[in-house]
Amino acid sequence: MNGIPPNSVRITTANMVTIARLVMVPCFALAVIYYAQGVKRNEPEEWQRWLAVALFALASLSDAVDGFIARRFNQKTLLGAILDPVADKALLLTALLILSMNFGNAFAQLPLWFPIVILSRDIFIVLGVALLWMMNRQIEIRPNFSGKAATFLQMLTLGLVLLKVPNLYWQVPLWAAGFLTIFSGSLYVIKGLHRFANW
Repeated sequence: MNGIPPNSVRITTANMVTIARLVMVPCFALAVIYYAQGVKRNEPEEWQRWLAVALFALASLSDAVDGFIARRFNQKTLLGAILDPVADKALLLTALLILSMNFGNAFAQLPLWFPIVILSRDIFIVLGVALLWMMNRQIEIRPNFSGKAATFLQMLTLGLVLLKVPNLYWQVPLWAAGFLTIFSGSLYVIKGLHRFANW
C-alpha cells in the first residue's frame, strides 16, 4: 500500500488529526439537527448553525493537514491509510444526507439526485474493487483530477448551503459537482472493465 509497512498501526500526529476529524462528524450532525429543531419551534439558535459551519470547515481543512503531516514527517501508517478515507466519506455522506432532508426554513434542501449520484458512484467503485479482488485481480484506486475536483465542488456546495447563501450561488457548483462525479465514476468503471477484458 504505497510503501506503508503492513504492521504500521502506531498512533501518530497525523492519525490523531484524522481521529479528531472523525469525532467532529457526529458533533457537526448534532449542531445541524438542533439548529433545525430550533427553527421549527421559531426559536433558532444561530450559534448552533455557526458551530456546524465551523466544524464542517475545520473537518474539511484537517484532511489536507493530516496528509501534509504524514508526508512531511514520514508518518504514513496502515492505520492512517484506513482511517483517512473513512473520515472523508463520513463527513461528506453525513452532510449530504442531513442537508437532503426537509428541514423547513432551516436550510435549503439539496435535490434528491445529488446524494444518489454520489452514493451510486461510491457503491459501484466498492463493488467493482470487491469483484476484482474475488477474481484475484488487483486494481489500484488512485484519485484522478476529476474525482478531486468533484469532491471539492461537493464540499463547496454543502458549505454554501450551510452558510445560507442564495440558491443561485450554490446551484452552479452543485451541477458541476454532479457532472464531475458521474465523469470520474465513468473513468473508474472503464478502468475496471479494462482489467476484466485482460483477465
